[in-house]
Amino acid sequence: MKYSQFNSIVPHEGKYALYNSFQNKVIFLDPELKDLLQAGISEGIDALEEVHPSFFEYLNDNKFIVKNECNEIDEVKKISKAVDENQKNYTLTINPTMNCNFKCYYCYETHIRKSRLEDKEIEKIKKFISSTASREKLEHFSLSFFGGEPLLYFERNVTPIIDYFTASCKENKKTFGIGFTTNGYLINQNFIDYFRNNKIDCALQITLDGYREEHDKVRYVSKTKGSYFEIVNNIKLLINNHFYVVLRINYTNENLPNTNKIPEDFSDIEQEIKDKYLKFDFHRVWEDNKVDDLHIVLEKNLSEIRDEGFVATGTYSPDNVNDSCYADKRNSVVINYNGDIFKCTARDFETKNRAGFISEEGDLIWEKDYLEKRMNAKFNNKPCLSCKIMPLCNGGCTQHAMEHIESGTEYCVYHGLESEKDIIVKTKIEDILNGILQEA
Repeated sequence: MKYSQFNSIVPHEGKYALYNSFQNKVIFLDPELKDLLQAGISEGIDALEEVHPSFFEYLNDNKFIVKNECNEIDEVKKISKAVDENQKNYTLTINPTMNCNFKCYYCYETHIRKSRLEDKEIEKIKKFISSTASREKLEHFSLSFFGGEPLLYFERNVTPIIDYFTASCKENKKTFGIGFTTNGYLINQNFIDYFRNNKIDCALQITLDGYREEHDKVRYVSKTKGSYFEIVNNIKLLINNHFYVVLRINYTNENLPNTNKIPEDFSDIEQEIKDKYLKFDFHRVWEDNKVDDLHIVLEKNLSEIRDEGFVATGTYSPDNVNDSCYADKRNSVVINYNGDIFKCTARDFETKNRAGFISEEGDLIWEKDYLEKRMNAKFNNKPCLSCKIMPLCNGGCTQHAMEHIESGTEYCVYHGLESEKDIIVKTKIEDILNGILQEA
């Protein structure tokens, strides 16, 4: 037997937590048992069977130790391929425009003021929707709108696509979902009524840039008018009408401390609505990403928000193998307003960076073998192949992987620091503690 590559041992409340990132399991060890385990790691784990047979058996049963011939990396690869090559689901993302009503400093996109879907592009998209919905293996079709701000031309550009999409899915007996990534400022009763009158469910990701004052410094209508209260009120309108909202908090070291106050502005929401239709989801602004102790503030605020009866998640609990990014999956595409296609929304949409285009017949034309290169980008980064949290991180996403393959450089999204990886491990352990506590 051998000690799993994916194990970590971290201190936990006077004991030690042994966590396995592939199994997502944890056991808690007294110091004496931890010392015994570490002696086994150094001298050969099989010797532990004679010293403490019940402990050895437990480790074996729960795959903290595995057979010598077990290739743990191959086991991860099998799961990753099954998830990313799944033909049962398809995710189509459309940018109706690259124009936006805000100009946030951290935005990586190039805003194009007069950009919007023209009729000829809409017709191409409709052809693609028809051919995709008719696929025999397809079971669920997801349609998302991004941008720019996708609600700028909602009635002109978006509703005709939704109408066609839902009809195609129903005709082909496919289940479907519709979503928007929006700043939330343009939500109104007409938006609500469109979905309710057509009996269509809709989910949204809406962003805030911290609590009131911090948000309004970044996201403002004019120098004297912010947007915080309008967005909060629009979120309330949505969830009270049973629209599911992921409230994404874009945080920095400056705005994070006050984010625990945001739930105060949702104090009038019934608990059942909180549970079913609203989730706080914290993501660090990429320009502010650095090695520091900000995760301590994040965990404190997450705990306080949960204590107020809200669902809340943060950036330190990845699951990039079992729940990989939509862009990692073969069955996904982003179609820009001008017909250019991409895999990822977290990049600018300039034509020079496109992965291909949609043809007049509604076919996706991937240029320079882009799709296959992307699908084969994982598991090529040497540091990942020996990492204890590989089943969680997996080198980030295929966008990271492709960029580093092209430059020929090795990388680690956690700066190669074990201390940063341990933050992930400790967060996962806390997630488990919200469920079942295991003792050894």
